[in-house]
Amino acid sequence: MVNTEREAIWQERVAQWRASGLSQRAFAIQEGYPVRQVGYWVRRLSAAPAVPAMMPVMVRGAAPAAPALRLCGPHGWSIELSPSTPASWLADLLRGL
Repeated sequence: MVNTEREAIWQERVAQWRASGLSQRAFAIQEGYPVRQVGYWVRRLSAAPAVPAMMPVMVRGAAPAAPALRLCGPHGWSIELSPSTPASWLADLLRGL
């Protein structure tokens, strides 16, 4: 028997098992099939189709980082703050200057 013929036969048998509502073991015993063989074919025919080894991918540039906030004083000092610095902290800093 050619493999494609065997697979077609087992596709029908697995469909019969699914329609029966029986466990794989009960179905195999009832029909006279080896229990392990029924399990093998259920797994084999239920396997997800093969996924291509390579898939197209589009790479986009990283989003530009938010610019840092730089404060410069009249006497030459400067302080650079990250964009995530809380506004309340910055307000307290400016009040203290």
